[in-house]
Amino acid sequence: KKEDIKIQVEGDQVSISAESRAERDAKEGERLLHSERYFGKLSRAFRLGQEIDDTKVTAKYENGILELTLPKKETLAARQITVQ
Repeated sequence: KKEDIKIQVEGDQVSISAESRAERDAKEGERLLHSERYFGKLSRAFRLGQEIDDTKVTAKYENGILELTLPKKETLAARQITVQ
């Protein structure tokens, strides 16, 4: 679920974590034969070549696909200083 996904951006590092839960019951009529529950946490972190503008980051989750838009932070142009 998209509510279980957390994304953090710090400089040039992006961290994605999510929790997954699954429950499965096997029944025979009204009688419960087997019950299984799974809980887990997944996480990935990676670095990019340039810093990310965290004010413009967007995330979209649809049909099991997470799409991140991570625009580069604008670098300040070098300023030439005249010698007096």
